[in-house]
Amino acid sequence: MLRAMSNLSAEDVKSWYNQHYAAKGLQTMRPHGAYPLFLDLLGARAGARLLDVSCGAGSLLAAAQVRGLQSVGVDLSDEAVRLAKRVAPTAEVAVGAGEALAFPSGTFDYVTCLGSLEHFLDMGQGLEEMKRVAKPDARFCIMVPNQNFIGWKVLGHQGTAQQDINEHLMPLSAWRRLFEKHGFSVVRATPDRWHAVRWRSAGARGLKRLLIGPLLEVAWRLIPLRWQYQFVFVLQRRDQASRGRRTP
Repeated sequence: MLRAMSNLSAEDVKSWYNQHYAAKGLQTMRPHGAYPLFLDLLGARAGARLLDVSCGAGSLLAAAQVRGLQSVGVDLSDEAVRLAKRVAPTAEVAVGAGEALAFPSGTFDYVTCLGSLEHFLDMGQGLEEMKRVAKPDARFCIMVPNQNFIGWKVLGHQGTAQQDINEHLMPLSAWRRLFEKHGFSVVRATPDRWHAVRWRSAGARGLKRLLIGPLLEVAWRLIPLRWQYQFVFVLQRRDQASRGRRTP
């Protein structure tokens, strides 16, 4: 499913996100404690180079710094980059489009793109660029929304909080096909667990913390992957998978 305007330009998207980040600031991001999970999925090791494409306000970059990684971020929004430089002061952060990454080929050990690929004007070109700037044995972590999310079916609507500007929604099988089309192999696909545990860090008190939150967490974990809100894919290059590289 495509939810986008055919006459959009990169400047239109940039302007929208500049307004978005200027208005919401760090409220656009999950708490910092939610981001180490993505590094765990990658098996990210200290000293390695990580690129976060569409890094937003820089929370993943900050988490990577704590782990001892060399973190680099790019985002189309000047406002997002300004925030990211504040949140992750030792990271290298620059304004740039995911479809045209300003890095030499084979630079990074890990490439991440969390909740952003679906908003690219050209998702295929974005994936090709991520693959180009990564080392041959690099790992990728990409989080994308599920067109068949059960919550949207119950509520009778679809789309994330950023659907107003440009959004591609697809089911699990279609995302897999897209990655495979652009030369990736899926190492692992898991649900985005944040919405199952967000009550823990949301200041919940009383009955909500003691009963409602834990019950919702259990219920969320019982939902099959194909009906979850978002998918978190760990990828590698297909040519590496064909060589029998051991995967976690």
